[in-house]
Amino acid sequence: MMNMAFILLAAQMAPPPAARASLEARRAEAYYHFSLGLQARLTGDTETSLDEYRRAQKLDGGSAAIRVETARLLRESGRLDEALVEAKEAVRLEEDNADAHLILGQLYQLRTEGAGAEQALRRAAAEYEQVVRLQPTDGNTIHGLANVYGQLQEHKDAARLWELFLALDASAFDPQIRFDAQVQLGTQLLAAGDSEAAAAALKKAVDMQPSVRAYQALGEIYAHAQQTDQAILHYRKALEIEPGNLRVHLGLGDILHRAKRYPEALAEAEAVLLADPKNRYALDLKGRTLRDLKDFDRADEAAEAVLVQDASDLKAAYLKVTIAEARRDFTAAAAQLEAILARSRNGEDPAESASNDRVFLIHLGFAYQQQNRYADAAAAFGRAKRVGGEPDAALLGYHAEALLLAKDLERALTETRAARGRFPDDPDLASLEATVLREKGDLKGALTVVEALRLKSPEDPKVLLQVADFYRKARKFSEAEAALRKAREVEPQSLAVLFQLGAVLEREKRLDEAEGFFREALKLEPDSAAILNYLGYMNADRNVRVEEAVGLLEKALALDPGSGAYLDSLGWAQYRLNRLELAEENVRKALDRQAGSAVILDHLGDILERRGHVAEAMTLWQKALQGEDEEGELDRAGVERKIREAQTLLHAHDQKSP
Repeated sequence: MMNMAFILLAAQMAPPPAARASLEARRAEAYYHFSLGLQARLTGDTETSLDEYRRAQKLDGGSAAIRVETARLLRESGRLDEALVEAKEAVRLEEDNADAHLILGQLYQLRTEGAGAEQALRRAAAEYEQVVRLQPTDGNTIHGLANVYGQLQEHKDAARLWELFLALDASAFDPQIRFDAQVQLGTQLLAAGDSEAAAAALKKAVDMQPSVRAYQALGEIYAHAQQTDQAILHYRKALEIEPGNLRVHLGLGDILHRAKRYPEALAEAEAVLLADPKNRYALDLKGRTLRDLKDFDRADEAAEAVLVQDASDLKAAYLKVTIAEARRDFTAAAAQLEAILARSRNGEDPAESASNDRVFLIHLGFAYQQQNRYADAAAAFGRAKRVGGEPDAALLGYHAEALLLAKDLERALTETRAARGRFPDDPDLASLEATVLREKGDLKGALTVVEALRLKSPEDPKVLLQVADFYRKARKFSEAEAALRKAREVEPQSLAVLFQLGAVLEREKRLDEAEGFFREALKLEPDSAAILNYLGYMNADRNVRVEEAVGLLEKALALDPGSGAYLDSLGWAQYRLNRLELAEENVRKALDRQAGSAVILDHLGDILERRGHVAEAMTLWQKALQGEDEEGELDRAGVERKIREAQTLLHAHDQKSP
């Protein structure tokens, strides 16, 4: 019964013979006008062509083919909105019409400007996918779709399409097009995070055509995989083919800079600047490299050369900040950052601007801290929390720690606990809460937090380092040592663990053991200025291997010439060797950088006392007792004894005077 009902219904819906004849006649007439439209289009008569297409549409409104050609004509005439209407109608009329999907995709791709650009590009991709579904071997569409996905940064889809394109008949495409597709495949695989497959794809490209582009892309892959030597090798191969390629010189320079091969990186920057003296990227590379070579004046000149061309260049302005920081000129760094933050933001992308401002404010906070402007530092970190999206645990910690340094302990505790509420498993925040509690006099509460942290992650070296740091600052050295020895069992080659162990043992006066750990750490990192300084100062202070200590401290200072602490250490070693003039010069320079340091004031007093300037020495010792001594390094009883002895000596001298 159901089949009979369907047949009867179909019979009722079918047009009678006369109607069918009329419909065929209309279609024939439609085809006639469509043909006239095609002829007019060939002669360049766009308006006549469009009129004929419109007549054909009225006669045969169900023809997707007529709509497609109308859309193409309107697109060529620049009437994109009308063309889009026609293309959409063509797709509606015939869902499996590949030409309709193709023209609709092309029209979407032409609308990729302004706020809706990404959405239009995604719509284009969706239409091209339909074409590929209907015509799986249409190489031109596959090629175009792969490029669209690349623009959308949909790297896996882009790689999938490039693989599909390369699997087509090789004879159908120019070898250069296939080579470009092979390079694109490697590039997209790299961007998708598959370095191994990317390298394999690009090696094929090199086999197809040893070219600058392929070698450069391989260099980028090896650089991404942190295979520095291979990256440099392939960039150099690219330069063998095209020695004057500035982009390759810059890429090679960046890799060399990251590898800390600074003279070679500088040579690449200079090669670009020889050909293009105002090249912004080469000037930036030159500035960064000279900064890391400690050639601060020339680094500053490179940054200024960029700013002369464009005073609003944020990257160059930020480079000047990092140069000032490397000089340890935190007053200049803060001034530069304040100027950057006061800039006009007209024309900047709001999200990018906020992200940049967060970075600038964090650096400003640290610059203020280095100047002992702790309240200002807290304010800067507080501002950073309010821009650039949700703050991470580190930023929340910076803010709370600045409040701690500013002695605003209640707010420091409130902010730390709020941060821990958001990041309950962060060991740095737990350690900070314990430190704030200790500063507030709640040692029991502090120990509770630290022990909870240790028990929660008893095998985590980072947690154990934080536990040890707390106990060291609380002068509970045996507990600190126990945590560090446990951390060493888990991670024997940890530079941080070895350094902290040395520092804790030094505070316990187990100096030979401490020296052993510092020397072990130096084997792992021979250019660690902090380790060189600690070992050199410790041995100079106990008057052993002092000549070696001077060498260690000179190396530390060469690595970080702006450090007041390292200058003081060197001066103290020179004092031990009775090189008093040099010692005084270096310790006075150290005091210029860290004017309130109790230890530096004490050292300068000792040097002057030995040079016969007892009254000035006594004044410095008195200042030392009022100076900054966060780590409790100053031997206060010893300083008080020296003051008494100086007073006695000066009194006796006065008694002898006529």
